[in-house]
Order: sequence, then C-alpha cells, then structure tokens
Amino acid sequence: MTGEGIPDLLYVILNINQKMMGAQLTYRNELQCTVLEVKSIEGLGTTIDVILVNGKLHEGDTIVVCGTGGPITTQIRALLTPQPMKELRVKGQYVHHKELQGAMGVKISAPGLENALAGTSVLVWEEGDDIEDLEDQVMEELEDIVQIEKQPEGVYVMASTLGSLEALLKFLEDSDIPVFDVGIGEVNKLDVKKSAIMLDKKYKEFAVILAFDVKVTADARAEADKLGVKIMTAEIIYHLFDQFTAYNKKIQDEKRADKAAVCVFPCKLTVFPQHVFNKKDPIILGVKIDEGQLRLHTPMCVLDGGEFLELGSITSIERDRKQVQKATAGQEVCIKIQPRTDQAHIMFGRHFDASSKLASRITRESIDCLKEFFRDDMSKADWKCVVSLKTTFGIQ
Repeated sequence: MTGEGIPDLLYVILNINQKMMGAQLTYRNELQCTVLEVKSIEGLGTTIDVILVNGKLHEGDTIVVCGTGGPITTQIRALLTPQPMKELRVKGQYVHHKELQGAMGVKISAPGLENALAGTSVLVWEEGDDIEDLEDQVMEELEDIVQIEKQPEGVYVMASTLGSLEALLKFLEDSDIPVFDVGIGEVNKLDVKKSAIMLDKKYKEFAVILAFDVKVTADARAEADKLGVKIMTAEIIYHLFDQFTAYNKKIQDEKRADKAAVCVFPCKLTVFPQHVFNKKDPIILGVKIDEGQLRLHTPMCVLDGGEFLELGSITSIERDRKQVQKATAGQEVCIKIQPRTDQAHIMFGRHFDASSKLASRITRESIDCLKEFFRDDMSKADWKCVVSLKTTFGIQ
C-alpha cells in the first residue's frame, strides 16, 4: 500500500531467479522491446531509452516506433549501455555495442526520434517484411488508447506517455469530466489553438489543457495568455483534478454573477396592513413570504385577477432590524420596492392594498437562467412556485 520494501522484494525475486532457477529461464528470439523515455543527449541528439525483454538488436537495424505525428522509421546509429554498476539515467561515458540481447536496458541513438512516444513498442524490420505493416502495427497501440468517446465540448488532455494518458483518461471518465481531444508530449502552440476552439463555442470552463507530467513550451504559454486558454500542469493526477475543479467553480461563479440580474427567483408575498411604512416611491412594507424565496433586485408585481401591475425592484430586505440578502418561505421581513421612473406614480392604497398578492415577475429567460446557473439554490418547493407562476403569467 505504501511502497515500502518493494525494492527489497524485487531484489529477492531477481536473486532467486538468477541464482537458483537459472537453468529454467527461457529465452525467445521474438523481439519484445518497449520505449521507456525519450531524451536529448549532448553529442548524440535525441535518443530513446528502451527495455529489451526478448530478442536482439543490432547496430544498423531499421526500426519502427510510434510517434506523435505518425510512425517513425529510422536506422539505429548506436546501441549504448551505461558503464558497469551505473544506470542509464546517470550521465557519463556509454559503452557502444554492435549487438545486444535481452533482457536489459538499452539507449538507442538514431535520427528522427524527437517525436517518439514513451510506452510504445519498438519493431525491427527484417528482410521480407512490409514496412507499412510494421508502421500500422506500432500505431495501433496509440489508437487503442486514444479511441475514447471525444465530446464536442470538453478539456484538452496531454500526457508524457501512453500509460499515463490512459490512467488520466480513466480518472477523468470516472470524474465525469468530458474530453475534447488528447495528445502526448510537451504542450505546444498548436495544442493551445485546438483548446481555444472551446472559447469559440462559448465554453470558457473547457478552454483548459490538463498537462500531466509534461513540459509547456514558452510559445504555448504566450499563446495561451493571448487566447485565454488555461494550462494546468501537475505530476499527480489528483492535483490536476483539484485545479480544474477550482477553476470550473470560479468560472461558474463568474457566470452566476453575470446572470444575477437576469435570474429572478420565484416568490409570493402577503402584505401586513399594519406594517405599511411608506406608500409611494419607494414603497416600504412589512410582508410574509408565502412561497419561494425573495432576493435583492427581484422585480415585483401585483397579482389582481388577470392584471399584473409592476411595482419596481427590491432594493432592501430587513429581518430583525438587520439587512439580509434573501428571505425564504415562512419568514417575515420588511422590504423596500424602488420603482422605475414610469412606475413612480404607483401608490399603496390607491393602486393596490393589503388584500393584493405580490409576486416576483418571472420570465421564460429567468426560468432558463435558474435551471442553468442556480439549480443548486432551488428547492422542490421553489420549483413548485415557478410552475404556479408560469401558469399565472402564461409562460410556455
């Protein structure tokens, strides 16, 4: 569970196999070789570190590997191993070989490996093989993993290897985060432009690149700042999820703030006749919330028969002599209704009285806004109030 003791366990397994079961170990000539890492080495150019499990590699062999832009066919320039008792990751002089046999770690130097993908297989062309078949075979590994159900709206996912990409995609699927497209390797300018498509579709919350254990080029950073694309980087999947969740919440809060003036929460009020403090411009009344919830800036109207007299908007809600942002069903509050210029003549006692029922003036647009941005703020009783007011106002 914690990883403690794993190196010791691996050592015991290897020691037993090599010392006590050496005669039973089998070897196949069939090549089994996997790319572990793509590295740029001074004096050698771009190289790939591979694990040669079975088979043989020769200097001069034509190999085929999977690349980000398609299959890479190249010729081995050098087969390198570290000095004895050293690792491939340790800088130093390498030992050159004409031929190597698995199982071992090998560094391969060859031209054109810049876009090779870690986690994919290395195939060797032999006399009589069809090079196009080998190229199709190496690309199948990538296609098997990236054959996800891409969504029209979603995040852009980048990872360092096929394995990490597969793990990240599985995590995003379990977290219900849609994926628009994927890529492997460092984040470049083109990736940012692809992600910016979400901005054209008005989905700012998805104009995000989730970069797992990969580098971001300076050009990509500059392009992201220019276009408004958010690049999130992390070496732990959960950290990416936390970053995206926080960013998504921020975007939703911004949208909610922008739509606050459009969204009208449903409510029905009863006026207390003994608590009429000002009859006209502004109208100040003591009321009880019968249904729904009352919020600041809510446009109010009088429900009298089939007529709807608009009074103005709520500019103040006071409960127990304290200013509040909202009041819910059953609460008694004092409200101030500020009319528009064309509503300034409306007066309590002349145009409406305590027998009149007051309600928020909802619209089709405000209902859609509630559904999209404020659904979590609405209770079942609030939605029932919406249904009732829809009938009253004849909203389809």
